[in-house]
Amino acid sequence: MITYRRPKPEELPVVARLNALSFADYPLCREIRSEFRTGEKFVEFLTEVFKVYIGAYYKRSIVFVGEENQQIKSCAIIERPYSKGIGIWDYFRAGALRLFRTISIPKMLRFLKTLNEGHEPSKALKKQSWFLESLAVDHSSRGQQLGSRMLRDCVIPYIQEQTKGKPPESFVTFTNSEINRRFYTKNGFTEFDYTSIERNGITIGNWSFKMSVSPAI
Repeated sequence: MITYRRPKPEELPVVARLNALSFADYPLCREIRSEFRTGEKFVEFLTEVFKVYIGAYYKRSIVFVGEENQQIKSCAIIERPYSKGIGIWDYFRAGALRLFRTISIPKMLRFLKTLNEGHEPSKALKKQSWFLESLAVDHSSRGQQLGSRMLRDCVIPYIQEQTKGKPPESFVTFTNSEINRRFYTKNGFTEFDYTSIERNGITIGNWSFKMSVSPAI
């Protein structure tokens, strides 16, 4: 049985490692992956990236983990409508400077710029909507419907409870993966935008999704 809760501060490195392994083969990571000699070195770097990323969101947004048999199996980060976005100083306060020990500043900035491009199509809706910033599952447990269960049993019920007494609210996200595109469609999202990101002659798909979430009765 999976239980859902907020992670403790001391658990964030574990959550960061889970995210790193989950996103290591993500299309947006291909360009920067070539900078590392081995896959494990790249995962170590991504773990440090996610320590900063999750650390920046931890106090300002909503972070949930799914736990089974005392092991963290999934993680979701969601933002409330009209919340103040995470800025560059939030990342620096979360320890971004240590990333530059691993990779040059220009390369790191190019990586961050690429990540930011994925948000562009959904920005207009994002401000007034709930936003799924990230959803990751344990790499070794893929195929067990952990992502679907986290949406169905944790994230969407949380939004429904928080919006009780209000009209239905929009819930928005995006992905750069064809597999995840099918995942979101299967889980009730509607695709509303497609753009592409061009990097070194490679085209990366960028799909945006939304759904309407009715509040709890």
